[in-house]
Amino acid sequence: MVAFVTDFGVDDPYAGQMDAVVASIAPQARVVHITHTVPPQNIALGALIVAASAPLLPPGGVLLGVVDPGVGTDRRGLIVRAAGRWLVGPDNGLLLAGPAPTGVWVLDRPEHWRPDPTPTFHGRDVFAPVAAQLANYVRPDALGSAIHDPVAAPRLVAEVHEGTARGEVIYIDRFGNLITNLPLSVAQPESDVVIEIAGRRIAGIRRSYGEGREPIALVGSWNLLEIAVPGGSAAELLGVARGTEVLVRHRAT
Repeated sequence: MVAFVTDFGVDDPYAGQMDAVVASIAPQARVVHITHTVPPQNIALGALIVAASAPLLPPGGVLLGVVDPGVGTDRRGLIVRAAGRWLVGPDNGLLLAGPAPTGVWVLDRPEHWRPDPTPTFHGRDVFAPVAAQLANYVRPDALGSAIHDPVAAPRLVAEVHEGTARGEVIYIDRFGNLITNLPLSVAQPESDVVIEIAGRRIAGIRRSYGEGREPIALVGSWNLLEIAVPGGSAAELLGVARGTEVLVRHRAT
């Protein structure tokens, strides 16, 4: 399996061209498009999606991640081995937010890339061929050299201080649910907290989208705090966007 996570969108040919490259090199591989709608250049959110998605692949599967504002510069390309899966993409932290890697290789063997790679599309010309080669059971040391200094993942989860957690909305899904960077540890369903966002106060944490009245707070499938409206859109109701501040306070404070 080769799974894609990118910020390319679906209106342009970029995702389809990478798919075609993988198919031409590893026709037996099953290609899965997890998402191509990571907000443009948002490495932190892309890293969160990569970390949440890679463990869902079968052992030996390959995740090809491209959120790469530094394409064409001296930033490196990587293969990362983590939790029995392969990750391929730029060395900008995108691939390093999940389990600790058991091996990292820098892509320095251009004979395994497409001929004359363009500096503006390494996803197609460098990363897709390497991902396909891994799907063909080519060893990583044939595709690159081992390194020990990959760029660390960007900060993903909000910090918590003395009972108060201060975070922000990092993603809005198609249902209008507001996904924050506040972790499960501050938003357990049994916790006695108040959430503050856009001048609203939301008491307590619900267990599902169908509980309570609008708006509600709950822990979603990303294990992060979400703000939702049962049967509606929290983004529209509250009039918020990515980057809006969210506070979680224990009632005692």
